[in-house]
Amino acid sequence: MTTLEIIDRPILMTGFPGFLATHLVEELAQRTEASLDLLVLASEMAQATRRLETLTRRHPSLEGRARLVRGDITREHLGLSSSDYDRLRGSVGVVWHLAAIYDLAVPRDVAFKVNVGGTRQVLDFCESCKELDRLNYVSTCYVSGDRRGTFREDELDLGQGFKNHYEETKFWAEVEVQRRSAEIPTAIFRPGITVGDSRTGATEKFDGPYYVFGLLERLPEWMPIPNVGRGEAKVNIVPIDVLVAALAALGHEAGNEGQVFQLADPNPMRSRDIIERTLEHMGRSPAVGSVPESLVEKALANARLESWTGVPQEALAYFNHPAHYDTRQANAALARHGIEFPHLSFYLPTLLDAFARRDEA
Repeated sequence: MTTLEIIDRPILMTGFPGFLATHLVEELAQRTEASLDLLVLASEMAQATRRLETLTRRHPSLEGRARLVRGDITREHLGLSSSDYDRLRGSVGVVWHLAAIYDLAVPRDVAFKVNVGGTRQVLDFCESCKELDRLNYVSTCYVSGDRRGTFREDELDLGQGFKNHYEETKFWAEVEVQRRSAEIPTAIFRPGITVGDSRTGATEKFDGPYYVFGLLERLPEWMPIPNVGRGEAKVNIVPIDVLVAALAALGHEAGNEGQVFQLADPNPMRSRDIIERTLEHMGRSPAVGSVPESLVEKALANARLESWTGVPQEALAYFNHPAHYDTRQANAALARHGIEFPHLSFYLPTLLDAFARRDEA
């Protein structure tokens, strides 16, 4: 096998102590020897301190090379102190930009301020860096918006609309990143819906399909459970352990500048099959018939019913929207590292077991 050239330069990462950033720091602790500066909001510094202490206990190599730096991506110079700004722009070789508001119900002005405005500030910082080798920008497959059918890695603006302000602002943020990629060496990553570890099921982020798991768990056993719509849409789910392995491998591999990688399951399961496997694992009767999607969306518009089901109205679309994400470029690149996304059927029972144990001490 050809030896791959690795970029092992000082790192600045946004988004810590968030779910994805935390797992990526842990992965990078094992894959690189680089220093890591983690940009943290003042309001999250206490949580970030505890989280970094936990990571350092698990990975002693982080001692002395991972540090928290106070900042805010929505402000000029990333809200850094003058000394931190000068130090980082003179030393950073790799920027990981993960910080964003991921809430599907986020107000539009807030989403634009953080997801678009914050990304512009990160781009400005990257342009000011003296030794930058790479900006690794974490986008989302859902820049595809309401497009149906196959969405390719070399596609972005196809005149699509958007299901929520999260999608819209991540789209405009990626537009900005691609627009400035001639001046800033950039790799773009578009993950799917992220769930727990494929080996252990561990997660602290119970959204996406977990809303559905929770609803199926709460419904009385005597109640017949229908599918929502035809259930033919394929659901784009990836486990956090394989996702961060993919990010770390491709994000620090030289030569990936100018590339877009859709980090999605190449063979996603249909929503009705996920429901079927989940009910079977829970010892429940199979789903019977179906309820029109429009009727369920209308019902979830009632705040009281939405609260009772535990399923946000905005989340339903991701189980029923007929979009497929082409991953040929990502698959070829990951094959160089021996990484591939497992089929959901292999680790769904592990996710469900961990979900059932979520409230245990």
